[in-house]
Amino acid sequence: MSGPERHAKVPVAGTSRRDVVVAIVCGIGVLAFVVYGIMSMGSKQREASRVTLTGKIVEKSFKPAPEEQISFGKKGLKTEHVAGEFLLRVHVDQENRTFDVPVVQSTYESVRVGDTFTFGRPPSERAP
Repeated sequence: MSGPERHAKVPVAGTSRRDVVVAIVCGIGVLAFVVYGIMSMGSKQREASRVTLTGKIVEKSFKPAPEEQISFGKKGLKTEHVAGEFLLRVHVDQENRTFDVPVVQSTYESVRVGDTFTFGRPPSERAP
């Protein structure tokens, strides 16, 4: 064999049983923390599903009311032209009700009557 002789064993500092037990307990603790995080995120998802509603669009309506909206932000005054109010009437079978949902123009133009639409429950109807 030419060159330095290679050894099959790699020298490692000795570890005691106590070190092994501590490492295993720490690993189990980290795993338990990750499982707890996943479980708690799942409960938040159930809360969110009670706040959102999904139904079928039965009517689209537009109420012209042209106006200029002025807002103040980081970049100073911003003026935006609004053509009017865009509304979707959405029937939710689960609630057996029809909701009037105000939307922005781009959403109004991208959906059709008969499409499924998901929206947030009105704040006045949310449970505290």
